[in-house]
Amino acid sequence: MTTLSAIDAFFVAYQESSGVLMQLGVEVELKGRIARDDVRRMLSHLVKRWPPLGQRLRRGWVGLSWEGKPQISEMLREAENRDGVAQWRNRPINPFREPPFQLLWIANDDVNLFAFRAHHAVVDGEAFFEVCVEAVRALAGAGTTDNADLKNGFTRAVNVTDALQKVQQLRRQAQSDKSARIAVRSTAAGPIAIVERDLAREQLNGWQCAGAWMKAIHAWNRSRDPMTTSLISLEVPVSLRRRRDHHLSIGNQISPLVLYGDATQPLEDLAQQLKQQLSAAMRQRTHLALPSLSASAKFLPWEVFRRIAASPELTGFATSHFAWFEHAQTIHDEVSRASNGVLQIVDQQIYTPVCLHMGAAVAALAWPERAQVFLTHRLNALSTNDANVLLDLMVQELDAPHLSRQQVAV
Repeated sequence: MTTLSAIDAFFVAYQESSGVLMQLGVEVELKGRIARDDVRRMLSHLVKRWPPLGQRLRRGWVGLSWEGKPQISEMLREAENRDGVAQWRNRPINPFREPPFQLLWIANDDVNLFAFRAHHAVVDGEAFFEVCVEAVRALAGAGTTDNADLKNGFTRAVNVTDALQKVQQLRRQAQSDKSARIAVRSTAAGPIAIVERDLAREQLNGWQCAGAWMKAIHAWNRSRDPMTTSLISLEVPVSLRRRRDHHLSIGNQISPLVLYGDATQPLEDLAQQLKQQLSAAMRQRTHLALPSLSASAKFLPWEVFRRIAASPELTGFATSHFAWFEHAQTIHDEVSRASNGVLQIVDQQIYTPVCLHMGAAVAALAWPERAQVFLTHRLNALSTNDANVLLDLMVQELDAPHLSRQQVAV
């Protein structure tokens, strides 16, 4: 049995109350012959390391927990073609009835699509991507055997008075609602889609991308309302995992911080200010305030927790989400080497949850020589054409060589 933290349980409550999918996705295309037994062994490997991936949620007298024997057969779905991929992305995972980590496998001769998805209650974005990397390693015969620590990596104490002051500050920021919202057609729940760009890495970094996303939002909003505010806010994840840990702890070991910027500033100035804001917040331990104060909430009865948790007062009030996943070494060579050339990664993409009023969120995979930028959007908020325009505005702000343009059909 693994008890959910209050942050884990929040994502269950938010999806139930809003109808917005709190799911993450990684889709990997692999070239090479793969048998069904190979896939089942890979899933067995994952749940041996991290049992909650294959378990279900249970309500206790207090809180929620992952319980039961991992159900590998319920984690795997197979299809003959890719017609159902969009439907797979958009079908809600009910963690009370099915495993929170699932895989759609589509094999066509020696071309395989592995569409991984997970409920946000069991993993954050950092952990989810690493679990998927471990899955691909296992398929290539290079899976690790270290036991994972399922306990929270957050161990640093925070003064309660300071934490309360910081949370009150967050509440005032949310209530003031001074930063812009993306100009969208609707803020209702709806299906998602993804658009993507590949950029040459060169000197590109996450702060430049975050600043470019802010400036793109402002340019988009101005095209619809010239009087719109230039103050943009981004909710960014801060990892609570200790860098010295060699294992991977799943669950939500992140805390959100909201950064603000004037999108009329030059990109380099804006990027520098965002970096300084995050550094200052971490020195002041602002990112530890919400996890500290919410820790005891996991002991509340679920019905009580659900009523109070799904509030936009402390989360989801920023203009948009932004996440940057840095990878010093590529998994592509490792998979080819471990499988003796039998398997090759052809492509990969990711998508992230989009909070109700945001309409769109950006995440980037940073490889040594390039960066993949993914914009996840709700189709009732932004059409695919709108999303492409918005992402093009971001690319223009970065002024980087545009290697390819890809559009994910729905």
